[in-house]
Amino acid sequence: MDFGVYKSFTTEDEEEGLLDILKNFESRSDVKSIKIKSGNAKTVTYIVVSDKRFEAQNILNEQLSNAGLNPSKVFVKAVSTSQEATEFLLPSGARRRIGFKPSKGFQQTTFMASITELFPAIAFLNNINPDASVEDFYNAILRSNPSSGGAPGPYIPGSTNDVIKGKEIVDLSEPGPDLKVKEKITNAKNITKWLNNHNQKHPIAEVYWGYRAKPKGVDPSNPGDIFLVYKNGGMLGVSLKAGSSASKEPILNTYVKPVFDYFGKPNDYLLLKKSLYPQYREAGVSELDIKTKWGSSRLAQELGKFEKEDPKEYNRLYDINLALVKQAVIRLFNSDIKKTRKFINEQILKTQLKTPFIKVKATMTTAYVDSTYDQLSAGLQSATSIIASDPGGSKQDFNITLSDGIKLDMEFSARSNKSGFEHKLGQFENLAIKFNAISGFARR
Repeated sequence: MDFGVYKSFTTEDEEEGLLDILKNFESRSDVKSIKIKSGNAKTVTYIVVSDKRFEAQNILNEQLSNAGLNPSKVFVKAVSTSQEATEFLLPSGARRRIGFKPSKGFQQTTFMASITELFPAIAFLNNINPDASVEDFYNAILRSNPSSGGAPGPYIPGSTNDVIKGKEIVDLSEPGPDLKVKEKITNAKNITKWLNNHNQKHPIAEVYWGYRAKPKGVDPSNPGDIFLVYKNGGMLGVSLKAGSSASKEPILNTYVKPVFDYFGKPNDYLLLKKSLYPQYREAGVSELDIKTKWGSSRLAQELGKFEKEDPKEYNRLYDINLALVKQAVIRLFNSDIKKTRKFINEQILKTQLKTPFIKVKATMTTAYVDSTYDQLSAGLQSATSIIASDPGGSKQDFNITLSDGIKLDMEFSARSNKSGFEHKLGQFENLAIKFNAISGFARR
């Protein structure tokens, strides 16, 4: 078990029985780890990482009940947005919470996103009622999902692997206790409604799921998640995002190195790396390891040990390097305005693509066309000034401001986007660069 910096809150005699239960539970084959997420004198929160998190919770709750701890299930957003936490009181009145997380990490994120892409394609082609309950909608999807590729969609002819993946996603998406799955199915229902309404205006002949394969003639880099083939033969990609009306889902998701590569600035990238070295030395990394292990998983693991030993110092050093990375990227965008304009055109607007695309945003209540691309295209073409800057107020955020008398801010962030020991300092200089939104967003 990983107690982190919270061991001082878990040394009382009254907690010995709980710790014994958790240590024994961690030995199960389906449990990857148990660690403390947070703690103070009143509340300590444990996190169980498991391949079978719902089953694991039921088994652990039974063990806690047998020990006389009287656990209950409560929804705590700070612990998990998809599963209730286990909560109980120790004899002293101190509260203990146990959250449960899947062990698949980003694979889980991909799985959730796939629900909002695949389900509407199947539903539209099979006239499945999007007003049905989540359970009935899912069961209709399950019955209608084809087992082989080809017309009618949603699978592109010959995309055997996508067919296999589609069946896996549908089979695993049964709406049970996972609140996140229910939310994504609700998003899918609203996207289906949008497809039905769009079809009334622009008749659709076919809908394809662009999971890995793309329809013939579509660029591999097209961001479309589904592709609409109209009755006149035209085709449109649809990039699907799900969230709240106020949330900002990344439109561009790349890394520091590809951005520097695009600008053809390898020497500037090397200078950025060297500017980070002093902080790694402070973290205990030797000169030899900087030269021979830089960027390696092996060195990232060693940095992970340092994070556990001194998380406050670890985060201080990361914040320094995050600021250096962000400022280097800002300087890069300001170094060549023509190149920056071209970057926005090609990497975000994708103007070089043969097949056009739009972005559709789904919430728990509706789905609508996100006009970000339209507004950005107009702002970029008319801009006489393009300036990258740090607006302040955030460690991660920076802007690219397009101006022709009227300003349009493109909101970017530089941040860690990996988990475990490979995040933050373990990601070295190659942090994620995300374009998230523009100011003045409007629905249409």
